[in-house]
Amino acid sequence: MILLFIIAISFVQFGLYYLNRKYKTKLPNFVILVIILICYFFVFPGFFYPEPKTDGINCGLPIFGITFAFWIFGTIAALITHFGYKRLKKALSTTTYKNNA
Repeated sequence: MILLFIIAISFVQFGLYYLNRKYKTKLPNFVILVIILICYFFVFPGFFYPEPKTDGINCGLPIFGITFAFWIFGTIAALITHFGYKRLKKALSTTTYKNNA
């Protein structure tokens, strides 16, 4: 479930890059990357924490695993999406330039 969520956020990140380019906003793509990374570190793990039990001892190991998974896999996915989009954008701009010349 966590990996599906990370993949969905990667598609959202890619869509934000596309909309940023399409509407020619002055927001650098690096800012989008930093916002996504902050969400991976502080916001998204909290959505997947298990409910605490009121009648027993609550182990913190699932919380650690969920947080660690978001830190590692989320960071890798965000960086791959960022650099993949940069490479795709560069390839598309050179192809368009060659076709117009």
